[in-house]
Amino acid sequence: MNSAEILKIYERKIHLLEEKNNSLQSELTLYQKRCEQYAQAYDSLQHQINELRRHRFGKKSERFIDPEHPQLSLLADNAAIFAEAEAKGDAACDEVQIASHTRKKKEKSNKDLPRRIEIIPVSEHDRQCSCGCQKEVIRYEKKEILHYQPPIFELIEQRREVVACKKGCDGAIMTALAPLKVLPKISVSESFLSFIVVSKLDDRQPLYHLEKQLKARHEVDCSRQSMAGWMIDLMHPMQPLYNLMKDQVIEYDVTACDATTLQVLNEPDRKAETKSYIYCMRGGAPGKEVVLYEYNDREHKKFIADWYAGFQGYLHVDGDNFFEDMPDMPGVVLVNCNTHARRKFEPIAQGAKGKGVAKEALRRYKELYRIEREAKDKNLSSEERHALRQEKSKPLMESFKQWLDEIYPTVLPQSPLGKAIQYWQNRWKGLMRYLDDGRLEADNNLTEQKIKPIVIARKNFLFADTVAGARSLCMHFSFIQTAKLHRHDPYRYYTIVLKKLPHCKTLEDYERLLPWNMNPDGSGKADTT
Repeated sequence: MNSAEILKIYERKIHLLEEKNNSLQSELTLYQKRCEQYAQAYDSLQHQINELRRHRFGKKSERFIDPEHPQLSLLADNAAIFAEAEAKGDAACDEVQIASHTRKKKEKSNKDLPRRIEIIPVSEHDRQCSCGCQKEVIRYEKKEILHYQPPIFELIEQRREVVACKKGCDGAIMTALAPLKVLPKISVSESFLSFIVVSKLDDRQPLYHLEKQLKARHEVDCSRQSMAGWMIDLMHPMQPLYNLMKDQVIEYDVTACDATTLQVLNEPDRKAETKSYIYCMRGGAPGKEVVLYEYNDREHKKFIADWYAGFQGYLHVDGDNFFEDMPDMPGVVLVNCNTHARRKFEPIAQGAKGKGVAKEALRRYKELYRIEREAKDKNLSSEERHALRQEKSKPLMESFKQWLDEIYPTVLPQSPLGKAIQYWQNRWKGLMRYLDDGRLEADNNLTEQKIKPIVIARKNFLFADTVAGARSLCMHFSFIQTAKLHRHDPYRYYTIVLKKLPHCKTLEDYERLLPWNMNPDGSGKADTT
């Protein structure tokens, strides 16, 4: 065997070894990818287990305590006081006073209640003095006692006079006109209708509870079907007021939107188990703030675009997909919620030990919200709050984004931490947009607070039977929450509105019934513009 043949044999062996090496390298790459997938699956499952254990056994608070500085500063709230004293000089330091307690004392709320004076006399025996004189009252020992009187349900028998001529002239018989009513064909008063609406939605009493209570405690027969029908029938006469409140939202350039689910049993072409949505919209100029609710079952992007048709300005939203990429809303600028972005890191930080990326993200958010607290405590105007954010918050947000951009390549994209960072990166423009205007909020928490009454009430009435019932829930919730926003008692406001609605003929008549055009006692205000 010559050298050329030997060389060919070795070349063939080398080629086989290279093929085997390539095959092993491919298998190694495949195993590495599988290991990454298994690691991501493990992290995801472990994250879900930790979340389930936390919701089942642990605390649900999202409060973050910095692991490097777990002890809060004793004088953190008084730093501004010391800085001001130092600027004035040492002489002023002796005059600095630090409040020992910052909690506001609760004012007694009983001062506006009706007052009935009850005189408790001294007995006749004690009125007689030992000297024989009759004692006189010189003062009273006073004590206030809160008293409860059960509600009174009564039947009002209306008797309309019928008059006739004594001589029996033709056409001389006249009957008094029936009083105008918001629902003319029903046999209950506006006060009773207000009681039903407020009891179900604000006091969270399901109608079947009201039916049983009225029968057992007051011997009043009123079926839940009738009460539900009356609430639906009220939608038509109250629609003009709802439209006027919606106009306030559309005309002002700052608004907010959020949604929660609602189950409607009888929806066309849908199963009873399918979830629909109730949307909450906040807006309106200062002094004319409005909270509105609207029902929707599908095509959420189209619904939002149609509802906000004509609106131009800032729209606070969360991270739901149907709020993103709204092509049919020109002139609308989305402001994303930083609380939702922070919430992605919070459960990761709760399950981590020691330092970590998630805890550092929460620490940075803590600094940002400390600035928001400073603006609120100082009661800054929108211009002053914008200047404060530009000075302090903007550098922190820019540093935050740069830090997350550097961290993201080092984490697994499908891990909980990777998804949290990706959520932030995909929405960072909207998350930083609150820095552009002092009227904007850093989050959408105020709208979530207005969603909460529906969520709590939903735990009692559970579902709506029909689409009309769902829409009536939204309309009545809108009036109740907007009335409370302007310090009205919902029952009193509803009673006044329902009594006056049948007499409304012009736009000005309806405008007088808007919550900001009425005093809490029900009287109208002079300026109704």
